[in-house]
Amino acid sequence: MSRALKSGLWPLALIWLAVHAALLAVILGAKFLFTKTVLVAVVMLGVLAFLFAQIQAKPRRLSHSP
Repeated sequence: MSRALKSGLWPLALIWLAVHAALLAVILGAKFLFTKTVLVAVVMLGVLAFLFAQIQAKPRRLSHSP
């Protein structure tokens, strides 16, 4: 290959690598962000279910009963 052709391909190769690196960062970032969000939501639902399962209604007499 001629020197002009080689020097013309380097910027294209660098742009190609940069675009793929950015896409990979976005995909992996979204994957881990959504995974963490779902995990936190599941833990919170479990905590709420545990707390509400512990609450028991106290029996009360109705005031209008004879």
